[in-house]
Amino acid sequence: MNNKKSKLLFYGIIIGGILGAGLTVCLSSRFIIKNREKKRDRRHKFYEGIEDIFDSKPGDTESEDSGIDKETEEGIIDELFSRTN
Repeated sequence: MNNKKSKLLFYGIIIGGILGAGLTVCLSSRFIIKNREKKRDRRHKFYEGIEDIFDSKPGDTESEDSGIDKETEEGIIDELFSRTN
């Protein structure tokens, strides 16, 4: 190879490396953002579900048998938060 082709190859490798690194950073940041958003949505749905379980207003229940007493409520909370992911 002559000197001119050698310089062109060297510049091509450098430019390709810079473009590849930029593309990697761009795609990985998008991946991280989407994963954080999914995790936040799952956490929000989890706590929303817990609120739905324990959010009982006096007029919502049809009978007193369907209500949750304090001991059962604490047992459910302990069971939910004692589990590992």
